[in-house]
Amino acid sequence: MLDFQPSTIIFTIINLLVLYFFFRKFLFGRVNAVLEQREQLIRKEIAEAEENNAKARQLQAEYEQKLAGAREEAAQLVAAAKSRADAAYAARMAEAEADAKQYAAEAESRLAAERGEMLRSARAEVAKLAVMAAAEVAGRRLDTDDDRAMAEEFLAKVGEAK
Repeated sequence: MLDFQPSTIIFTIINLLVLYFFFRKFLFGRVNAVLEQREQLIRKEIAEAEENNAKARQLQAEYEQKLAGAREEAAQLVAAAKSRADAAYAARMAEAEADAKQYAAEAESRLAAERGEMLRSARAEVAKLAVMAAAEVAGRRLDTDDDRAMAEEFLAKVGEAK
């Protein structure tokens, strides 16, 4: 069977203690230093990442603010351009309407003048024909200005009666 000797147990305990102090002196210190460096490096990288995230959020907020401003400015520019276009359209339409009224008035006055001239010409011609017809009926020549005036007066009365 198994035989336990106290010297072996004591020697093993002493051996373990020496080994523990040896590892503690030479190994654990270096391992702990490496682990602390690693921990500091990780904490530093986490802090940098959080700082970068904060900067990114700030830049994103600035970008969104600028984008909203640009959209608002674009909307204002479009509205201003539309209002200018509407005003220009209204001005052109008013100008065209005024021109059309002016042309219509000029045409109407020309037509009235031409109609008056045609009526005067027609009355003179009819008066001449009436004088000629009256001369033919009377059998003599009626060419005097008084005869024509009388014929024109007659035609004017007849024209008013219509």
